[in-house]
Amino acid sequence: MSTTVQLTPSTAQSTSASREQLTSETPATVQAEAFDVSKVIAALPQVVDTAMRKALPDQYTPETAAQVAADAIARVRSWQQHPLTAAQRGPAWIARYGCNPECQLDHAGADGEPGWHSTAPIETEHRSIDDNHSTAENQMLPLLGAQIVVDNERSQAYGRHTYVWLHLGTTTGTLTAAQAREALTAIRGFAAEFEAVVDLAEAIAAADFDGDPEIARLDREAENARIRAVTEGRG
Repeated sequence: MSTTVQLTPSTAQSTSASREQLTSETPATVQAEAFDVSKVIAALPQVVDTAMRKALPDQYTPETAAQVAADAIARVRSWQQHPLTAAQRGPAWIARYGCNPECQLDHAGADGEPGWHSTAPIETEHRSIDDNHSTAENQMLPLLGAQIVVDNERSQAYGRHTYVWLHLGTTTGTLTAAQAREALTAIRGFAAEFEAVVDLAEAIAAADFDGDPEIARLDREAENARIRAVTEGRG
């Protein structure tokens, strides 16, 4: 994969007619309403507990209800942090910035108007594992990430092109949808083989053991003495 991402630059702005067509083809969506999410989160444990008691009395336990509520709260918090799509922002936004409905860039804010559109990246919870970076640096990056990018600036001259950015630590590859499908198939096959590798590694690791600190100290001292003797002999 390439370590840099380059999209073909476009050379003509979308006309108002093309933007109106895009707007007219955008399905109607319900605008996000402002409400106090903290109240929803606070109410969820009791609501879930009551609902499970009534709907699933044979499976209900306080612990199960608490776990279901915790999962629901995590989903709500994730949604709370998720950027709005262009469709959720409305037709005026789509017409102004030429977004596809799925675009989640804040063109009026920090993201600006880079000439392309993008979904928010999906990321693994597991962080990067690059041996060439510190633990703190790895914690800033996901092990894997992906997002959809649409290049439609000056589309009348250069067309509209959809890509998938596949991130592996600090490396990013630009794929067409077809190439992304091929990569997905390869990843699925690799995952099955990797599971077999992990299973074998766990079996082999059962024989691992820690060395004796005292023997290790003596070994280091002997190695240092050997290095001194070689250095002094050369001098």
